[in-house]
Amino acid sequence: MKGKSNRRAKPAKNYPAATHGSRVAAQGRRKANKMSDAQREEYFRRGMVLIYGSGLPKKAVAGGGDVRGWNSAGGVI
Repeated sequence: MKGKSNRRAKPAKNYPAATHGSRVAAQGRRKANKMSDAQREEYFRRGMVLIYGSGLPKKAVAGGGDVRGWNSAGGVI
């Protein structure tokens, strides 16, 4: 059997401790953790409408089986 190869170790990444994006994400997580289940479901529904369009029935957003025009994998029939 061969021994270890002579690969060089990659230099360590030098990332900043905090960035604007990491602070915004932390703020969003704090707000989301304070939401009730009903609020969280409503924001999820609104996000799905933004992504997939307003014609999406509420049942399809919740992931409830085949709904007119949508298959269970989330694609258009």
